[in-house]
Amino acid sequence: MTKVLVTGGFGFIGSRIVERLFERDVDVVVLEHPGTPEREFSRDVEVVRADITSGESLDAAKVGGVDAVLHLAGQPSGARSFSIPVEDVQINALGTLRVVNWCLDNGVGRIVTASTFNVYGDHPELERYAEDTCCRPKSVYATSKLAAEHLLANYAGPKGLGWNALRMFNVYGPGQDITRTDQGVVGIFMGQLMKSDRIEVKGSLERFRDLVYIDDVVQAWEKCVFAKATNEPLNLGTGEKMTFGQLIRTLAQVMGKADVLQIEELPGTPGDMLGCVADLTRIRAAIGYEPTVPLEQGLEQMYRWAS
Repeated sequence: MTKVLVTGGFGFIGSRIVERLFERDVDVVVLEHPGTPEREFSRDVEVVRADITSGESLDAAKVGGVDAVLHLAGQPSGARSFSIPVEDVQINALGTLRVVNWCLDNGVGRIVTASTFNVYGDHPELERYAEDTCCRPKSVYATSKLAAEHLLANYAGPKGLGWNALRMFNVYGPGQDITRTDQGVVGIFMGQLMKSDRIEVKGSLERFRDLVYIDDVVQAWEKCVFAKATNEPLNLGTGEKMTFGQLIRTLAQVMGKADVLQIEELPGTPGDMLGCVADLTRIRAAIGYEPTVPLEQGLEQMYRWAS
């Protein structure tokens, strides 16, 4: 693997992957939307501006000799997808199809795409979801991400493009936008506690998530791009359950606010899930992935960065 193109390479996860590929002396090209502000990296990197929802825009993105594409460009918020359903589907489903066609037209042999645990929806009888768990998406976002996976399986694969879709669980860590209120549960709660001693929680404190630190996520993407394509989705998490109540109390402890913490439960948001954790059996076998960063350690590192 000598040349990799990263779509969405200016983002929270994408930018960290770019830096990791630098360490492997990979020739990296970043493809970003024309409206995204510039980002600095530790090395000079070729940046190509294109809109992934436009075939004409992508056709004009001339990059030769690309071995693999890491596709992270997308609309990432389940809550927001209800207010921009057409845009969400255009970016996440049609955008993925456009990127696949770009790969086919440019002789790329491998694509790894960003998917989400949200494709599973709720299964009250289960807590741990494997990749063959039935998908019951509850938001436009989750539906568009699942559609993108089906396009990989039913179009990219038969056309000869090797692929994997990484179903990322709740990613957190330094670099996450803690001002956003529609994405990233750790960032949302940390952002609130940075401003006051009060946290507003939309939904029950008994909801739970699988929280995975950014370095473990980057590790998985790195291993996946250098591994043989297995033409299947892979769960990317820790396999550890954390309720919202536990997360908030741990975060307050890390931030020195355990004694003054106030919690208010508010009505939930459309499309929200009760919770799930990742079964890691398949990703361990496929690429040798193993999470390494415990939650409290990850929260401490994120808080040091944020403060």
